[in-house]
Amino acid sequence: MGQHDKLKTKRKTVCKVLSLAPAFLASVVILTTLAFAWLAMRRNLLSYAPVASPELLFIGAGHREFDAVNHKFTDNHFEDIRYLYFNGIDVDEEKEYYDYVFCVYGNMVAGYKLQLAYTTNNQFSYEIIPATESAVASVGATAYTTHTDPPATYYYTATGSPLAGRFLNARTVGTETVADASLHTDTYGDYSNVHKYGEPLYWQTTGVEPGYTQGDFINYYILRVRVNDKVLNDRETDVICIAAKSF
Repeated sequence: MGQHDKLKTKRKTVCKVLSLAPAFLASVVILTTLAFAWLAMRRNLLSYAPVASPELLFIGAGHREFDAVNHKFTDNHFEDIRYLYFNGIDVDEEKEYYDYVFCVYGNMVAGYKLQLAYTTNNQFSYEIIPATESAVASVGATAYTTHTDPPATYYYTATGSPLAGRFLNARTVGTETVADASLHTDTYGDYSNVHKYGEPLYWQTTGVEPGYTQGDFINYYILRVRVNDKVLNDRETDVICIAAKSF
C-alpha cells in the first residue's frame, strides 16, 4: 500500500442526519443511517463529506462511561445519536436559543473537524460549543438523561466560545442567509429545480478538534440552535447533517 493510500485509509468521516421543525411536531428524532437519501431528489452529501463505515470515529447523543485517567471506555454502552431529540422548540416562547448535547468519541484519532450541512426553511442559525460533563446540576447546564435501566441524568456546561468556522457556500438575500449555487452539483447533480431553502448551507470548523492517539477519547459539545425571530410555527422542516472528519 502506497503512502497516499495509507493517508486515505486513516481519514475517517462519520455523518449523522436529523430533522428539525418547530414544536408543534412533538419529537423529531435523528436518523442513524450512514449513507442517506434526503430532499426531493434522494441525493446525498457524500460528495461533500465522504461517508465510510468508521472504525475509530463516532458521533453520539450524550453520555458514555469513560475513564479519563487511562483513556479507556469502561463499558460497551453508548448513547446513540438517535437519542438526540429536538422537541420543545416553540417560537412563541420568545427564547433566543435551544441547547442540545452531542459527543464525538473514538480511538487513535489525532484530531478532527466538525461539519454542518443544513437547509434553511426556518432561518435558524447554529453554533457548536465545547462542553464539560457533570453528574451534578448547575445553573444554565443542559440536562441529558441516558437510555439505561435505571436511567441517569448528566449535565453539560458550555466552556468558552462557539467554535470558529466558515461557510463554504453562503449568500445573503435581503435579511436571509441561504446557499449559493457553488456546491449545487455536489448535492443534486444535474437536477436544477431546487427551491432556495432546499439548497443546503455547508459550514466547517476552521480549527482541528483534539482527539487522542494513544487510546480512547470523548469530547462533548452543545449544539445551540438560535431561533433568531425569523421563524413561524407553520414553516417546513429543516434537515441537518452533523459530521466529524478526522485530520
